[in-house]
Amino acid sequence: MTATRPPRFPRGGLRELEAAALEPESTYRGVVIEGGRVPAHLHAVALEGCVLRDVDLRDVAWTLVRLSDVRLEGCDLSAARLTDAALTRVEIRGGRMLGTQLPQVIVKDVRLTGVTAPFSLWNGAQATRLHVRECDLTDAVFTGAALPGVVLRGCVLTRTEFHRATLTGADLRGCDLRGIALGLPELAGVTVEEGQLASLARFLGVTVAEPPLDDTQD
Repeated sequence: MTATRPPRFPRGGLRELEAAALEPESTYRGVVIEGGRVPAHLHAVALEGCVLRDVDLRDVAWTLVRLSDVRLEGCDLSAARLTDAALTRVEIRGGRMLGTQLPQVIVKDVRLTGVTAPFSLWNGAQATRLHVRECDLTDAVFTGAALPGVVLRGCVLTRTEFHRATLTGADLRGCDLRGIALGLPELAGVTVEEGQLASLARFLGVTVAEPPLDDTQD
């Protein structure tokens, strides 16, 4: 397992910025945004060395988004759509991503911890060193995503869709795999615990049952 590289922030500290002050076609470096509501529509925005804390990003439609060395703490991205997005050395701690759409997102050194993200869409994502811990990904979609070596630890993967995803070297130990949607090609090279095999038996065409009682014959 390769560890993610954490965000890097300016040595001189961060300056405060109001959430509503974000503008299209702008780059923001070394700022902290606490609370508030960001503009719903932004294009070509880059955040570098920034912290967003308890910010309201619900229903935003941003295009050409670049986040580098960014930490999001307790933010709400429910129903947000980030198109043509790239995330590098990003940490998302807590908060909500209910129905968040990140089609074809490029992620590198990204860590999600304690995020509630049912029905989030990651189809076609290209990930390098993605770690997801203690997150709810019920009904999330990773169709066609490239997720080699991804670490999903202690996550809820009920009905999570991984068909046509690349999961070589993935670590799913400690996750709830009941109802997970994938096939044998996706399972190749994946690491799971012995206790999780019952949830994957249907993909192998086998039935998991209790040990048989001793047969007695008269």
